[in-house]
Amino acid sequence: MRDEFDEPQMPESVGEASAEAVAPVAAGDAPAAAELAATPSVSMVPDSIRLLNRDFLTDAANLPDASIDLIVADPPYGLGKDYGNDSDMRSGEDFLAWTYEWLDLAIPKLKASGSLYVFCTWQYAPEIFVYLKSKMTMINEIVWDRRVPSMGGTTRRFTSVHDNIGFFAVSKDYYFDLDPVRIPYDAVTKKARSRKLFEGSKWLELGYNPKDVWSVSRLHRQHAERVDHPTQKPLEIVERMVLASCPPGGRVLDPFMGSGTTAVACARHQRDFVGYEINESYCAIARERVSAAAMAAAAPAAAAVIDAAGA
Repeated sequence: MRDEFDEPQMPESVGEASAEAVAPVAAGDAPAAAELAATPSVSMVPDSIRLLNRDFLTDAANLPDASIDLIVADPPYGLGKDYGNDSDMRSGEDFLAWTYEWLDLAIPKLKASGSLYVFCTWQYAPEIFVYLKSKMTMINEIVWDRRVPSMGGTTRRFTSVHDNIGFFAVSKDYYFDLDPVRIPYDAVTKKARSRKLFEGSKWLELGYNPKDVWSVSRLHRQHAERVDHPTQKPLEIVERMVLASCPPGGRVLDPFMGSGTTAVACARHQRDFVGYEINESYCAIARERVSAAAMAAAAPAAAAVIDAAGA
């Protein structure tokens, strides 16, 4: 049986006429180009983005080894979150055994230049990182500061406001490109570094390294990016991983796709993607988000066709 999310599909309500609207547009076909640009209801997941409504642990054998440039993994944390199933009901040694199982399946999928980012909570980060260090090279422990406001909390310990992210590589020859994720200096800082010593410095013009503490606000309920998923990660964080650690045209694996944030990042930045998610509702959300991102990326090209036709 073909998986519902295995291949790009048109929504049932679109029909054959709309399918024609998303076909490649000839350079001289201005009306068709205009129709494409002005029809946001027409959605299509690109061929390069595979959204699989499957369990990675049972389907991993179908993914070739050494075929992936980057793994971005945001698995259940073992804290009892409700994902519409019992996937986060493991704890303690049971949770760690399950974690080691999926890691053992995922790591062989990486190329020799590949790397892995894994989100986790401080309760289990030490054990997970020690296990990964026995199999890969640890590059960084990244701390995601969620910018949680000071509004009460526990009185028996310090309030936890961060997630841990482990950054690991298959070998010392891993792919990493800092330039796309540099943070620009403001005008005041540039002026302060205006001495001849700094003239022409690449780092001054392009920006600085993001460091290993990423202060990015969590997605609160009113956030424009927020969808119906309890632990959705900000696109800003995942885009940084994709841009820095996957070459253009490379392939990214997300074993726990959730609402599709990694898939959206790949659609926006021309990376191939394969993601697994056992919750069908989350897969549907991912399809909608990826379709919207793909349409947005295609809009400038469609507009260029229209302009060229009208010239």
